[in-house]
Amino acid sequence: MKLAMVAAMAATVLSMVCAPAAAGEKVEVPVTLEINGLGQVTRAYGMAGTARNSADAQQMIACFVSATTAGAQGGCEARNAAGTSTLCITSNASLLAAEQSVRTDSYIDFSRSAAGQCTGIYVTNGSPNAVRQP
Repeated sequence: MKLAMVAAMAATVLSMVCAPAAAGEKVEVPVTLEINGLGQVTRAYGMAGTARNSADAQQMIACFVSATTAGAQGGCEARNAAGTSTLCITSNASLLAAEQSVRTDSYIDFSRSAAGQCTGIYVTNGSPNAVRQP
């Protein structure tokens, strides 16, 4: 009986040591541009960390805000692996607030009008996001 208990404990310890390591959810989203039938970019999305870690040396996605005493303006820009880029600009307070929430490891999703105005910005910061590497 005692031998069976020792064997069971040894098997349990061995299974714990040999079990594969698990970690939380990890997501990689490369920079992607959506283009309408007229060839205009209407939406761009991706993870800043994925873009930074990409092997192609082209991808980038970011948002920015600039302010003076006359007011604030900001925007988002993106470039995919093929080198195609887009940019949108806004002075809308709600969109500027979203742009200010962007971090180095954010997921960024923005829409733009044909005139280059930002029409929507979605930002998420969380543990699944790809983390930038040096």
